Amino acid sequence: MLPGIAFAVIAAGVLLTVLAGVLIEQLVRYISWKFRMETVGVAAIFAPVMTSFPELATYIVALAHGEVEIAWGSIVAQPFMASTIIYPLAVLASLVCWALKRRRTAVPRVDRIIAVPLLTFAAPLLPLPLTSEAASAHARLYGAALLALYFAYARFMLREKRGVEAARVALKLGNPVFQALTAILSLYLGCEILVSGIKALGETLKVDKLALSIVLVPIATALPESIVGLVFLARGRDSEGVSAIVGEKALYSTFYPGVAMLLGTYSIEPAAASALLIAIMVSAAEAAIVVLSRNFGLTAPVGLAGYVYYITCCLGSRHIVI
Repeated sequence: MLPGIAFAVIAAGVLLTVLAGVLIEQLVRYISWKFRMETVGVAAIFAPVMTSFPELATYIVALAHGEVEIAWGSIVAQPFMASTIIYPLAVLASLVCWALKRRRTAVPRVDRIIAVPLLTFAAPLLPLPLTSEAASAHARLYGAALLALYFAYARFMLREKRGVEAARVALKLGNPVFQALTAILSLYLGCEILVSGIKALGETLKVDKLALSIVLVPIATALPESIVGLVFLARGRDSEGVSAIVGEKALYSTFYPGVAMLLGTYSIEPAAASALLIAIMVSAAEAAIVVLSRNFGLTAPVGLAGYVYYITCCLGSRHIVI
């Protein structure tokens, strides 16, 4: 594939992904207005459920083919990437929008309630690397506890009514169900096209596959999951934007692992255990930053440091897991 065509494919993938983000961001505001719910809470619960559909499909297909490691890997990879790559990406997007005079502040400043999903992610995954028997009774019991925790977290995030959308929100596609389905389809196609374009570009330019997997693929996989938050941040709505991003982490630390443990379909290998432990430590540090300063921009160096450390360790052992 010619470089120009590969760049065009990447641009098409980005465009579809951004379209999905705009549609979902509008749906979040619509639900807040329609059902008189906290906008921050809706962003933390509703947006991650929609943006996680591609990973859910991967999980189901992998299980159908008996590939337990791949199924579990699709879950483990998301919290690690969210902790280390997506947050710096969000801060970078804020800086760009600020430079373009689309925002009043250079970096996001958020409500302290954002620390809740950060901590919700950090705590529940801690015992997983220590739980080796996937089908054991205590593993299934812990899986049920994780599911209960997610529903408790969802109820907590939707409890307040201070940030309800006051004005009626008109949907671009008119019907909320149709808009939701269109957004999910656009997100899935955009992600597939984006990754395919990046791989094709790497092969065309003869870029080393290892370097490609470390540098480019994480960016491609991070964009679809963070696009809703980036749309909110571009509009200057920091709490909603960050809430949509960290809500993804809470979903992948409680609901999906809980289902996997109940079904006995998880496996903790050394690389996965290391990724989980690094993500937990990074998330705890990020939660402390939010509580102490409300300056979400300070989380970017912490996330990048965790990612660089993990990649350095993987390179040292010649074992790469992305």
